[in-house]
Amino acid sequence: MTDEPGRPLGELRKGEAVRATVTSHQPWGFTARLDAYEPVGASLDMIRRGAEPGVERLARRLPPVGATVDLVVGEVRDWHHEPWMWIDLTAPGTAEE
Repeated sequence: MTDEPGRPLGELRKGEAVRATVTSHQPWGFTARLDAYEPVGASLDMIRRGAEPGVERLARRLPPVGATVDLVVGEVRDWHHEPWMWIDLTAPGTAEE
């Protein structure tokens, strides 16, 4: 079995659905590893995005470290060190709430 490289980061676009694994909890939210993509810095800032319906729902039941969650790319930003970009995540909104 060979390890296949992750999808290129250049494919990430605002609004794209992604699966992510929570890697740490922070006072402002959590950091995550994007599944199926090359390694990149990624996080969900629950303070800044807390009013968004999907984030508000996620904050009520913060996923534990190691959990895999469905998220959405909120913004792709330049970063000051490798891998030179940071993925600002958000949570999908829910129509059924």
